[in-house]
Amino acid sequence: MHFLRYLGSTALLFSFAHGQAPKPVGEAVLLGAGGTYPRATKLADGSLLGVYTHFDGGNSIITTVKSTDNGASWTPIGVVDSAPSATRDLDNGYVHQLPNGNIVCGFRNHDKDSNGKFTYFRITICGSEDGGVTWKFLSQAAEDPAGPNGNWEPFFETALDGSLQVYYSRENAGNDQDSLLRRSTDGGVTWTSAQTISGEDVTARDGMLGVARIAADSPTKLAIFESGAPGFTVHTVRSEDDGVTWGSRSLVYEAPGKDVGAPQIVRVGSKLVASFGTNEDGGDWPAGALKVMVSVDGGRTWGDKTTVHGLPAMWSGLLALDDQSFLALYESGGTSYAQKMAF
Repeated sequence: MHFLRYLGSTALLFSFAHGQAPKPVGEAVLLGAGGTYPRATKLADGSLLGVYTHFDGGNSIITTVKSTDNGASWTPIGVVDSAPSATRDLDNGYVHQLPNGNIVCGFRNHDKDSNGKFTYFRITICGSEDGGVTWKFLSQAAEDPAGPNGNWEPFFETALDGSLQVYYSRENAGNDQDSLLRRSTDGGVTWTSAQTISGEDVTARDGMLGVARIAADSPTKLAIFESGAPGFTVHTVRSEDDGVTWGSRSLVYEAPGKDVGAPQIVRVGSKLVASFGTNEDGGDWPAGALKVMVSVDGGRTWGDKTTVHGLPAMWSGLLALDDQSFLALYESGGTSYAQKMAF
């Protein structure tokens, strides 16, 4: 969510030509019509499971889609949850496979009154034992009554010890939001209390989290997020111990006088790829173009800014396909797409 914005102190931006810019492979393909916020994960059998928010007949529908051809085509397979858009705000779906093969989906699930005002906030967790076709309720990972609150944009990761981590954003005030982490050791049924991983020491809107390890099975990982008020910029914080502690807040990209936000991050082979939307080429924020940048040194510096899709493209997601290619997911004009990119 984007409200008041504040630019807190950040590290200097270091950006140089890595010579590692990814290029599009073919045209973008349809992931989901009549919807937004596409995300996807690779399952143990090699297929891809995606999720997006579909709007139809006055309803918001968290819909799962599947690809068996590495993202070249997608087929709807299930519904995680559905509700009238006038009274419930369902969005920000994210799917993740657990070590035992089961799948979890987290999403925002907020109540609204007759005037469209939020009255209750939730991050809801549902589970599937059949590859994302059917779903059952597991838990509320976070919930808050109306007020200076709000819980948004869950992101899952499996920790090195096998436990499940859910990252999300929580409002403290209209001009302040933090990045939080909770843990589950029972597949998303129960959760620990929240740990703040960014935003505690600044008054700014940190949000829209993504997380990636710098190498397979490495305890070092980066969390990426937008921050601002006014003027959104993209930052990371780093953990060297698999999420126990976080620090080293660093700027990834800014466009002075414009907005940069809604980021994600993924490891592709030995490189890290960060995506974000920006209106530096035109558009009224949050509408803008989808860009990616590359880091070859574990997220300490970033370069090779590349446009994946011009205006309009919003709410990007990323999924590594192999050591040389990835999918950039985005919504454009009410339709969700997947664009293959390769180095």
